[in-house]
Amino acid sequence: MDGMTFAGAFGLLGVILYIAAYAAMQVGLVRGQSYLYAGTNIIAAICVLFSLTENYNQSSALIQIMWIVISVVGIARLWIIEKTLKFTEVEQRLLDTLAPGLPKDQGRKLLDLGEWRTMRSGELLISEGKSVSFLGYLEAGALVVSKSGVPILSLGPGAVIGEITYLDDSPATAQINVLDDASIFCVDAERLRDLVVRNDSIANALERSIARTLRGKLQTTSEELRDVTSGFVPHT
Repeated sequence: MDGMTFAGAFGLLGVILYIAAYAAMQVGLVRGQSYLYAGTNIIAAICVLFSLTENYNQSSALIQIMWIVISVVGIARLWIIEKTLKFTEVEQRLLDTLAPGLPKDQGRKLLDLGEWRTMRSGELLISEGKSVSFLGYLEAGALVVSKSGVPILSLGPGAVIGEITYLDDSPATAQINVLDDASIFCVDAERLRDLVVRNDSIANALERSIARTLRGKLQTTSEELRDVTSGFVPHT
């Protein structure tokens, strides 16, 4: 470090910021499409560009200028998305449950894939042993999950449906019937699989959501089975 100039120190700082931002994105600490990532890259490029005042290199300077321009465009795009894309309260609840932390533009892509279904009490939603053609979110109403004809779990608003089978088209491990009139958001499983392959942001958000959902269902199922075997049937 002996003899490092002021400009050289700025160049070193820029390199450190470049590496730190890229490493943070790779390990999932920041998103590539975020103000933090774009802003860090702008600062890094400015630092390296300033260091070139001491030993000018046209190619390096052009790279840094273009990096700044591209990052500014990225920030402008994020700002426009934040200001123009709006979700209803229902849509926001759905996204917070099904794909938490998803950027707004990616959230809109996911919403555009699905449709709302209204189902009446007593209707069959999923048949045990048959493939499930959708990933669903229960906004209102109630469902009952049965295994070999035995009720094992009740589902209320906010429940995720089909999370075990939507990725590989495997048969359902249980039957689901509508207990109370229900409003369900359904995303076609085949279209969703295609989207997940091409979109890491949506894939990661769904993965986090499904892991949380499965933990919650396992805990609830254990509690309800314990209540049933002890002679108490939970009120739904």
